[in-house]
Amino acid sequence: MFGLKPLIARAVRGGLLVLAGVALANAAPAGGARSAADAGAFVMDLSARAISQLTEPGITEAEKERRFRVLVDEGFDIPAIGKFVVGRYWRAASLAEQQDFLETFKDMMVQRFLPLFGEYAGERIKVSLVRPFATGANIFNVSSVLARPQGEPVKVDWRVLQGDGGYKIVDIVAEGVSIAVTLRSEYTSVLKNNGGSVSALTQVLKKKVAGG
Repeated sequence: MFGLKPLIARAVRGGLLVLAGVALANAAPAGGARSAADAGAFVMDLSARAISQLTEPGITEAEKERRFRVLVDEGFDIPAIGKFVVGRYWRAASLAEQQDFLETFKDMMVQRFLPLFGEYAGERIKVSLVRPFATGANIFNVSSVLARPQGEPVKVDWRVLQGDGGYKIVDIVAEGVSIAVTLRSEYTSVLKNNGGSVSALTQVLKKKVAGG
């Protein structure tokens, strides 16, 4: 349970939380064309910075995890993703249950994806097209190709949200498979088997995290 498909894992290794952890320091620019261009630049320019931070020679595992958590906080919209993966059960949960889930969900993301940087093999991302994801929404779809030294390239789409504080990633789609939708399907199964209890889902995730 909770295992992403190998295809997604390969895409993640080249850039998922490389990008997830990087937020723009500048305010969100005005203008659709400018915003779209900057969303693409966000993917291209800042992925290199995150790779550098997390693959630095001699870095301890504790320091790598500390840096990774900072990147996740800055670059991933954890509350938005958390609400999506829980779905309709979110509103039935208390504020305390929601907060507990989000903290545990972040722990799960860190534990699941940080080890992939140990397998980093020089993958690079090339952006091919940036366009609005939906009319009237400040979400951009950044289409890219993950070039690998060995093996076929992988198509990866990054859903990037433009907010008041800059850009944050809300989903990654590898070869047509959405990570957010995959997690929602997995979590919905657990929720249905536990009477829709978000607290029960959180306990399942905590056991997964504790078990490594």
